[in-house]
Amino acid sequence: MLKELLQEQQPIVYKALETACLENEVSSAYLFAGPYGTPKKEAAILLAESIFCEKEGLACEECNTCRRVRENVYSDLIILDGSEEPISKDMIDGIQEKFSKTALEKNGQRVYIIFNAENASISAQNSMLKFLEEPGAGITAILTADNESRLLPTILSRCTILPFVPMKHEGYLKMAEEAGIQKDEAYLISHVAKNLDDINELMIEEEDGTRTPSSAYASALGMFQQYLDPRQRNDLLVDYEISWKSKERDPKKAKKENMVIQNAFFDLMMMYGHDVILHSSQGPQWYRRALAEAKGSSKIYGKLIMIASEEKDRVNKYNDLNLLMDQAFCRLEELDHESRI
Repeated sequence: MLKELLQEQQPIVYKALETACLENEVSSAYLFAGPYGTPKKEAAILLAESIFCEKEGLACEECNTCRRVRENVYSDLIILDGSEEPISKDMIDGIQEKFSKTALEKNGQRVYIIFNAENASISAQNSMLKFLEEPGAGITAILTADNESRLLPTILSRCTILPFVPMKHEGYLKMAEEAGIQKDEAYLISHVAKNLDDINELMIEEEDGTRTPSSAYASALGMFQQYLDPRQRNDLLVDYEISWKSKERDPKKAKKENMVIQNAFFDLMMMYGHDVILHSSQGPQWYRRALAEAKGSSKIYGKLIMIASEEKDRVNKYNDLNLLMDQAFCRLEELDHESRI
């Protein structure tokens, strides 16, 4: 249930939405802002359900209306996803055109949701702003953003902003273990997967209920293990091209899979740097052995975390991922020569 998820992970957001729905004071525009992996999408769907559901307060999540909202087949709901493709001006104009007409459902309310609204072009954001300024009766906008600083300040000023905070690591670890992942492996995946969708993408559930790494996550793990072996570390650049990058023939699918591989690899590298500094000893046996054998100062591992974080920030569909990895491996090799870690 979305309500239970939100109440557990984001109690302040849950209370704010519950109060607004109970008191019939739902704002005309919301922005759910917070880092990737926080349940902004789930909260947006729950709020849309609550606006359309006949039950007072937050949605029942069980009626036909709630089901149609979740399945995105409710006539007076429009969903755009900026994580799938950039939001264009034409898309925003399309919402305005549809909502200029009478609502189709008996509820009379209309809702549009824009996931990752920060991926809208400037012209799209300007159109969005005009719509937010004069939304029309019975229209609610729900925007989500991983990085709200990329939205126009005037859009921010028109929205009720609800900040989402990341879970503590223990929460991600519990989520991974409850998904059926063995404890040692769950420690690794909990540093990579930030929601259940991530877990399902990275660790495939088999018929017997066990989970095995997807091809992308297996590649990221392979790269990570190779980096941890000083004898093989300098071959990473060549081996990435030969062994680790996506084998998909379709360019779009290959780029998407390579983004998963690279994001997971950099997440694991940051985990490694933190664990060395904090003298942690969790995870699979091969990883605990690598931690025990780690050499170098905390300053060096701080630089390792910085490199991994900066390179991860550059992993997106607009950058040349091959060039990105070339540069990342060169930076890691320079750090290796500097410190002999």
